[in-house]
Amino acid sequence: MKKDKKTLLKKALNLPERPGVYTFYDEHGKVIYVGKAKNLKNRVTTYFQGNLNPKTAKMVSTAGNFEFIVTNTELQALLTECSLIKQHNPFFNIKLKDSTSYPYIRVRHTPMGPSIETVYSRTGDGKFFGPYGSRHNATAIRDLLKRTFSLASCANKKTQQKKLCLEYHIKHCSGFCEHKIPEDKVEKLYSEIYSVLNGKTDEIYAKTEKEMKAFAKKLDFESAAILRDRLKALDILKKRQKPLVIRNTNADYVSCVDSNEVGISSENPILCVFMFKIRNGYVTGELCDVFENTFETPESLISDYLSRYYNDCDDMPKSVYCNITFPDFDLINEWLNGKLKLPKQEQDKSIIELAKKNCKERILQHQGKAYKSQRLLASFREFTGIKKADNIEVYDVSHIAGENVVCGMISCVNGKLKKDNYKRFKISKENGNDDTAYMKEAVQRRITRFLENDKKFEPLPDVIICDGGLGQIHAVLQAVKISPLPITVIGLKKDSRHRTKSIVFENGKELLLSHNHEVFAFCGNLQEEVHRYAISYHKKLRDIQARQSELFEIDGVGKTRAKNLFLHFKSIEKIKNASVEELKTVKGITDSVARNIKKYFTTHSD
Repeated sequence: MKKDKKTLLKKALNLPERPGVYTFYDEHGKVIYVGKAKNLKNRVTTYFQGNLNPKTAKMVSTAGNFEFIVTNTELQALLTECSLIKQHNPFFNIKLKDSTSYPYIRVRHTPMGPSIETVYSRTGDGKFFGPYGSRHNATAIRDLLKRTFSLASCANKKTQQKKLCLEYHIKHCSGFCEHKIPEDKVEKLYSEIYSVLNGKTDEIYAKTEKEMKAFAKKLDFESAAILRDRLKALDILKKRQKPLVIRNTNADYVSCVDSNEVGISSENPILCVFMFKIRNGYVTGELCDVFENTFETPESLISDYLSRYYNDCDDMPKSVYCNITFPDFDLINEWLNGKLKLPKQEQDKSIIELAKKNCKERILQHQGKAYKSQRLLASFREFTGIKKADNIEVYDVSHIAGENVVCGMISCVNGKLKKDNYKRFKISKENGNDDTAYMKEAVQRRITRFLENDKKFEPLPDVIICDGGLGQIHAVLQAVKISPLPITVIGLKKDSRHRTKSIVFENGKELLLSHNHEVFAFCGNLQEEVHRYAISYHKKLRDIQARQSELFEIDGVGKTRAKNLFLHFKSIEKIKNASVEELKTVKGITDSVARNIKKYFTTHSD
């Protein structure tokens, strides 16, 4: 049952002035927020007094009740808060990026030797390393490890080969399927793989180089050559792991930045947290989380972030460096056993600055993705002088010598392609070989469907763009006369090399797109997309026609029956394999025709 704000305030005023955890519930009893406090009474009463930011105000308005847990210390409150957040995942607590969004490398013991995979979940057997900033980086390291240690490419396949394959003979595999490696060397192999993934590449490199020289000294040049190739692969691997420091650092470097620091002013700035995971001087993992509409400060966000992240971390570093101090700094430092630090040495400061730089880059990328379409649309409106262009439709005709004529229509809403709105029209042959008439028919049918209250054709566009010049524009203008709302019609004209050149208006005026690169890219993308969409439908119809033409060889099968057969069976193979009784279920297929079809495919079978 939901309690009013006055009742909740009265309850908060009776809370003890002790450390603890408080939990807000909605009217259905679901946990919506968990927080900790040094003084429960002082903290919880602030939710019902004074000005609140929009997010907190929304949480309080949603809250139906709250409960609390008293703890002996602030540290106990922190640990309890982390536990409850992990258990309930409340809506109003910050959300760390889902661990399934980051790739890991998993190493498993198998009968075929080490199995190294790129995975997105730390579940199942084996050891996990990472997370890595991208799948590309994780996959590259995985492949380099397989190459470095001559691991079986068939490690995950249940093969029973009678003899060693080519991979073994060209020294790309160590022959795990035939157990050519002694058990003690297999264990050493696993140990070296783990060491490399833990950033100890230099150490393995030095050992391998020493072994190679020893083999060469014994004139065992074949073994030395194998280790030489391993050194080359390790060298590439070292570069892939991004060495950042000289000494063997084992630490995490965390920076938190808001969008105001990159010149994007906002009342509710975007915040970004970026972390470098460095082991033995190498970056072995990167994490990045971007937060919108949190109404947090960098200080409050990094406090929550660190407590959430390290509560669920099984790869604790020796040190955790961050770029700012915050109210709970000492508390979290106590929890992390003194690992939390502000950088003091130049080397640590430079890595923190690099993490901070990555934060800024991620914010700019995020901002670019969020507002790129709006910026492009604003540039288009300014360049063309068209005031209303929130809903744009682009039309293109595709055919070969008047056969299988189609018109594709793509939709661009608020600067973004909206594929759910795409339409395609199969055009009749009545208009002869006339592209302008084809386009007019498609637009006319589209508007007519709207006037017939077909929901799939709502709403009408603000702008129609024709792939073509004045001929197409004037034809479409004839079609839009039936529209109850004004629609602006323009065309996209191409140059002699079939590249987007200019925007054409109904009065013949042209705007060269070379004068505005942003609008040029926007219009070029629209023109390429509608052309792709139209021609793909044309090819589909052409392929169906080609497949249907074989059926015309059968006595009693004409265009209508061939079409009905394809609509029913979907492919020529299924028609070939159908029984007489199954063929007779198709509209228009009589017993004699069904037998003719069966006889034809039996006679012409391969």
